[in-house]
Amino acid sequence: MKRSDELKQLRAGKMDELTAISAQAAGGMLTEEQRAKAISLKGEIENIDTDIQLAGASEAEQARQALQVHRTKQERKAPEDKAAERYSILRAIRLTASGKPLDGIEAEMSQEAEHEFKRAGITPSGNLFVPAMLTKRGKEMRDMTAGTTTAGGYTVPNLMQDVIPFLDPRLAVIQAGATLLTGLTGNLDFPRNDAAATAVWEGENDANAETSPTFDRIQMSPNRLGAFTDISKQLMVQSSIDVENFVRNRLNEAVNRALDYALINGDGSTIPITGILNTSGIGSVAIGATGGAPTWAHIVGLETEVAIDNADFGSLAYLTTPGIRGKLKTTEKASSTGQFVWNDGTAPVSGPRVDSLNGYRAFVSTQVPSNLTKSTGSNLHAIIFGNYAELMVGQWAGLDIVIDPYSGAKNALVTIVVNSWWDAAVRHAASFSAIKDASIA
Repeated sequence: MKRSDELKQLRAGKMDELTAISAQAAGGMLTEEQRAKAISLKGEIENIDTDIQLAGASEAEQARQALQVHRTKQERKAPEDKAAERYSILRAIRLTASGKPLDGIEAEMSQEAEHEFKRAGITPSGNLFVPAMLTKRGKEMRDMTAGTTTAGGYTVPNLMQDVIPFLDPRLAVIQAGATLLTGLTGNLDFPRNDAAATAVWEGENDANAETSPTFDRIQMSPNRLGAFTDISKQLMVQSSIDVENFVRNRLNEAVNRALDYALINGDGSTIPITGILNTSGIGSVAIGATGGAPTWAHIVGLETEVAIDNADFGSLAYLTTPGIRGKLKTTEKASSTGQFVWNDGTAPVSGPRVDSLNGYRAFVSTQVPSNLTKSTGSNLHAIIFGNYAELMVGQWAGLDIVIDPYSGAKNALVTIVVNSWWDAAVRHAASFSAIKDASIA
């Protein structure tokens, strides 16, 4: 009974946290951080409810109920979750590299990917295809064996839990709240209202002045992003969860770094995607003729640039380099106050700690440029502030993979060439502002 009461008190606390998040939502809309926390809390509450049901029951009844809960969860899983649990990228690569046809779930997923490429108007050139449904799954955990191996640890199985993250971009920009669109087909046009209608005070019997809103459009189309990685044949024959995860992470890394940099600093030419820093019309805060050290006033200035354009809402956050974070952690807001510009955040229940800057979330990435120049100033860093939900990141179809067992055959390597298709666009440039001349010297 005591156990049940404790669980109920714990559940009540979680419910209070969930209610508080709902109450904090600005204009009825949750931020990305609030939404993630709310989803986490709902999951914890569901687990506590299950524990409450099990509390107080006999051992036999507990086992029966636990089995029923497991079966219910399995039945509730979406078809793509079930497919992702069964799918093995390592097995698909191994079969393709040896010249054998795919079978089972690997064949089904490759066929589904081919259909996606056809719908997207893209002609793949690979011999292995991965559908978009497998590029956005959740995280798979593996339970460790319990106790000492010789004292019974060998009898404890490794349990498959949630799905391993498969080729899902874990990017600084995505973490900050960018809008990720997957499974796109064809070129996209987004009509945009770029000037509002205005009302004019008129005399009692004067005719109203004509005023009309104006529109333009944002266009997105697929751009190929390719990379390759080598995997040893010995590694491929070692079938285990760890090796499977390693191979997936290698493929993931092949795309992630280039995409993340493009979203931040793509020039629209050499890199076909125009990143935030090179988007025309974003707000600008300049520090000096040749750059200079950022201060509290500059950080607040970034927020102000967005606010004066009525864009200070949504998934607001700062993004900068590790060097700038270090600089601002030792920069006081005002002399001899002991209050520093960059504040350490708090560690959430799950996931990485999110730091705080000027009351907003703050992210750090080495992908943010730190080699900018201004007049005679060099090695200058960028600082970006804005509503990251206004950045749309599009992915067409899934992944086109070429398995090449020949080029590296003498070294017992299999070369894996990955092609994917992406584009990005900022809905309103005024939603972002940037410093491009910050120095850490």
